[in-house]
Amino acid sequence: MEINELVVTVLATVLTAVISYCGHLLAKNSQVLTVLRAIEPLAKDAVIAAQKLGVTEYLTGVAKKKHAVQTVVQALSDAGFTITDEQVIKNAVEKAYVEQKELLAQYPQKKGGLD
Repeated sequence: MEINELVVTVLATVLTAVISYCGHLLAKNSQVLTVLRAIEPLAKDAVIAAQKLGVTEYLTGVAKKKHAVQTVVQALSDAGFTITDEQVIKNAVEKAYVEQKELLAQYPQKKGGLD
């Protein structure tokens, strides 16, 4: 009978540790999902803002993309999130640009050079 009690105690201890670890992983994944859900609308707004900025001052496409990425990073940082892989944000910004190309065309861009 003592061996059965020992087995039950060990199993209960192991299960408690596994459940605790799984709970930690679920909480971590929940934060990741929250960030991923937030990136898409932030990227769309940041792309529009960068395009509007190009109306009043000359910006290359690279500069607009950089501005949009920095805007998303700052917004996430202000919300308490830290993104270590900026490529995720760059991809979201590029996707937002492609999806909104017609909308962005309504903002005439300032030309560079001698004009």
